[in-house]
Amino acid sequence: MLALDDYFAAGQTVISNLILDYYHELGLSSEELVFWLQLYRHHEQGDHFPDLSQIATEMGVAQQQIFELLNQLVLKQVIKIETVVVDNKQQDHYLFTPIFEKIAQLLAQKKKDNKQQGQQQEISQMFLHFQQEFGRPLSSFEYERIAQWLEEDNYSPEIIILALKEAVLNNARSLQYIESILSSWRSKNIQSAQDVASDKTRYQKQKAKPNSNKELSPYSLQNWLKGE
Repeated sequence: MLALDDYFAAGQTVISNLILDYYHELGLSSEELVFWLQLYRHHEQGDHFPDLSQIATEMGVAQQQIFELLNQLVLKQVIKIETVVVDNKQQDHYLFTPIFEKIAQLLAQKKKDNKQQGQQQEISQMFLHFQQEFGRPLSSFEYERIAQWLEEDNYSPEIIILALKEAVLNNARSLQYIESILSSWRSKNIQSAQDVASDKTRYQKQKAKPNSNKELSPYSLQNWLKGE
């Protein structure tokens, strides 16, 4: 039975769970991971360039296989060998930061992919909203025009859907009317549902002023087409 003193004397190797979570996505096999961990363990113990024959013994494999594993780690860019000068002598060290850099790149790409997937889903839902509110499939011209709002005019799917809802409230289901709403909102820097609600509240408050010298037009179809 392992004595408690022996347990503490053996020390511990602390690694990030990110390595265990993503080593497979980095293209590492389980054996390559174990070899990387062995090198890292020696590094943490102060042995920055351990004898590979010792690691072969620790892993229970032939030394030639260890050389092949090392070659794979270098090729897959999860470890580097660098030469440093210590006490005026050149020494080789293993550098372990590449694996963390690879994981950071992987996570950044995942975040980007998830964002793009979310945006694509939002756009698909937007087109579905149009078809539901128009009560029919969109024409190729309508698809093209709405796509231009996204790609050329840089309107977000959210603000386009809000403009569509505003058009439906005014019983004006036309792209021309929706585009006039978008143009009016852009001139007022309206970019979200909260901005739309705030603009309507402002309009209602201004309309309710008892001594207003200026008669306000209804918040309706004519306002959008005239560019209120």
